[in-house]
Amino acid sequence: MKWLLYLALAGAIVLGYQTFVDHQQAIGEQRATDRYEIALSKQKVDAARLLAAETARANEAERRARELLAEQEKRDAKNLNTVAGLQGRLRALAGPAGQLRDPNAQPGRGCGSGGAQGAPATGATDRPADGAETGGLLSAELSGLLQTRLTEADQINIAYASCRADLMRRAAGAVP
Repeated sequence: MKWLLYLALAGAIVLGYQTFVDHQQAIGEQRATDRYEIALSKQKVDAARLLAAETARANEAERRARELLAEQEKRDAKNLNTVAGLQGRLRALAGPAGQLRDPNAQPGRGCGSGGAQGAPATGATDRPADGAETGGLLSAELSGLLQTRLTEADQINIAYASCRADLMRRAAGAVP
């Protein structure tokens, strides 16, 4: 019977020790959990600050991009007006015949004349019968070439304006 008493005492000691170990383990786990929760709370606060800072930075960049876009639009509108004015002037210079006049032509000298300025013309004279036009007019071929280039430049400008308008619509979110 003594051995039963020793066995019960050993069982009680083992059971008490196991309960003590489990209790200490729970205390350690709670402390670790508390530390992790505090660290997680700090990370959440840091993340919220970082998110706010990055959001403010992104908003500022977006605002600046809108300002730059507005400035570029103003410059583009001014440039388009300048181009339209210059095109109108060129068309007006062409006159009803559609030929451009050489603004640097000296009276009495045809387009094909050579020699130094002020020297007598050595080439074609202002005779309507030859290929050179009179009165400083550019040749029909050169006028046609310039007008063709002007038309091509107009088409390029129109295509640019169309592409730019499409880009602006996409940037504004109007087009998916």
